[in-house]
Amino acid sequence: MVSHTLKPTAPQLWEAALGRLQVQITRPTFDTWLRDTTALSMSDSQLVIGVPTTFAAEWLELRLYQLIDAAVASVSHQRLEISFQVRGATSAIPVEASSPLLTPPEAAPMRQVPASPSPSPLNRRYTFDSFVVDATNQLAYAACHAVADRPGDTYNPLFIYSGAGLGKTHLLHAIAHEVRAHERTALYITAEEFTNDFIAAIQDRKTTAFRDRYQAPDVLLVDDIQFISGKERTQEGFFHTFNALHNANRQIVLASDRDPSALALLEDRLRSRFEWGLVADIQAPSRELRHAILQRRATETQVPIPQDALTTLSELPLTNIRQVEGILNRVGALAHFTGLPVTTHLVQQVLHQYQTPTVNSKPSAETIIAVVAEAHGLTPKILASTRRDRQTADARHTAMFLLSEILQLPTEEIGHLFGNRDRTTAIYSIRKIKDRITNNPAKATELNKLKQALLQSKL
Repeated sequence: MVSHTLKPTAPQLWEAALGRLQVQITRPTFDTWLRDTTALSMSDSQLVIGVPTTFAAEWLELRLYQLIDAAVASVSHQRLEISFQVRGATSAIPVEASSPLLTPPEAAPMRQVPASPSPSPLNRRYTFDSFVVDATNQLAYAACHAVADRPGDTYNPLFIYSGAGLGKTHLLHAIAHEVRAHERTALYITAEEFTNDFIAAIQDRKTTAFRDRYQAPDVLLVDDIQFISGKERTQEGFFHTFNALHNANRQIVLASDRDPSALALLEDRLRSRFEWGLVADIQAPSRELRHAILQRRATETQVPIPQDALTTLSELPLTNIRQVEGILNRVGALAHFTGLPVTTHLVQQVLHQYQTPTVNSKPSAETIIAVVAEAHGLTPKILASTRRDRQTADARHTAMFLLSEILQLPTEEIGHLFGNRDRTTAIYSIRKIKDRITNNPAKATELNKLKQALLQSKL
């Protein structure tokens, strides 16, 4: 224990902190990352820790900084800035600026990198000219066009969200095409690719290359950003990448399957930044939009489809544009391989093939639970666990309600699906959701959309 009257030396303070850390983390972690550390110096506001390698410094900053900070504060009875220095190096590496992945813009201004990042492949069909616009997607389309014309000047960041297959990726590619056509740099990437690059950069000690890749382009477009929810270190890396780009007036465009407020496992600091500029949704396509898309695709693919058949297709209550185009492709393929002309009768044959597997079908209990869990940023295993935090409980209540509504399962069976809970738990959950949708129209709409999507096998 450090004395309250005599100021401890740096080694004494660090030794006491290590004693606390040793009982808080696993022995292999302690032996690998902390046993060989030493205290090099201490001032009234800073403690400098000596580490054997730069990689060790980066790992400690990314993985153990909060624990180290708390342990030092506990034994020193004050908050000290923790810095890491490779033994033998001339200067310490402060935690906020040491890792090139996590460098805030004020600590290390962005370097001018004239070379463009290696461009991600873009679909040449996904342009603004080929995007069919109506009231359901007009705001998102207009915002994307404005961003492409003047990146960084307005709507920064731009956050687009919608269900699958409604055109988010199309718009992101369209922006990238337009930006590159005006001799600016645009990097399109998925959040999964960002995560993989982030991990590889740390493991391969290529953090400078990582930072140059993601902080160099005039426009960074990240698809499926919901993928980083729950990934603490990836969110840390993206947080600082976001800040560097935004402070340099470079454009950020994000696409997600839900709005920022619905990303349950997203850090608040990222959520607030995602909502900083403009959040625009794309709604399910109207009949008019489906008709226009089918008309254009029929022209592009040279499928001679009569207007009555086109009308029949456009009246299908599909909420996914990919499904709309998929049906047209199937009609065209059937006509090509059979040599038959495209007629309303042929279209009806295709529609029968599409509809037969799902007529009167319902999703399984496992599918309902998995979809609800994913919508809340959780897993089915968590819903069946003993966790009782608000997020998990809400997801569990919702899943139980939908199992009752869609499958009419007995409450005993519903309880059994969630870790062998009893029927009273299921009854309570179902009533709770019923009360909520009675008093909350937005919640009722949200649940109804989810229910209809499940019934139509769209999830």
